[in-house]
Amino acid sequence: MPARRPSSSLAAARLVAALALLGTSGACSTEIGDGCTSDAECGEGRVCDRASRAGYCTVSPCGPNSCPENSICVRFENDVTYCMGVCESHEDCRKGYTCTDDDGAPVKYCRQANRH
Repeated sequence: MPARRPSSSLAAARLVAALALLGTSGACSTEIGDGCTSDAECGEGRVCDRASRAGYCTVSPCGPNSCPENSICVRFENDVTYCMGVCESHEDCRKGYTCTDDDGAPVKYCRQANRH
């Protein structure tokens, strides 16, 4: 007796399940500076600064050399520290943010653009 082949609908269901697993295991992690609406969206140990336009995933407070890769700890005028995403130009920042070296930071970072 020949081996039975799975029906096309069963094979399709298996393919969909395999692709779903692949999609979740290869998902990108949230970066410092990504938009957010809640802390849960930013990942473990990170918070969503909802005071920033469209939210800003960050770590606060932070200290020298304590921020994740591609971010820097910046002390703002209110003496609160936040990890901020580093940049080289405005194009490296998301919409509504600008690349600046304000606040005495040693490298440029993405900060909310002034509202006018």
